[in-house]
Amino acid sequence: MKKQLFLFTCALGLLTMPTRAAEDSTPLGKQMEATSDAFKAFRRETDPVKGATQAREAQLSVLKALPEVPEMVQAMPEGPDKVKALVIYRKMMGKLFVTLCEVEEAFLNGKIDEVAKLVESLKEQKKAGHDKFMDDGDE
Repeated sequence: MKKQLFLFTCALGLLTMPTRAAEDSTPLGKQMEATSDAFKAFRRETDPVKGATQAREAQLSVLKALPEVPEMVQAMPEGPDKVKALVIYRKMMGKLFVTLCEVEEAFLNGKIDEVAKLVESLKEQKKAGHDKFMDDGDE
């Protein structure tokens, strides 16, 4: 009986967990997922051509995400705080784009060790962006 209860509890837990599809339901979520996929592909890449191509894919996704508005900001009442939040979002996305351009450049110059440093910077940027613009339940 205990085993059945344990299995039922596990199954119920899996059913109530937020899914990745919910995260991808917004245009911003879809572009950020595409950016993340490209990041995962190039972060361990040693082939300069492949790495540069993957960095460009991430750049394109960031550019498509730039005009989008995070749900947290959309929910804010109109006013100066909302405008400031949008400026911060666009600045962070701009920095992300620039760092991805630096990744591409490092790959093209064959500086794989520099790519590794930039990957760490990207991880920090992702964490900062998610901390600023995502509710705990969004991740």
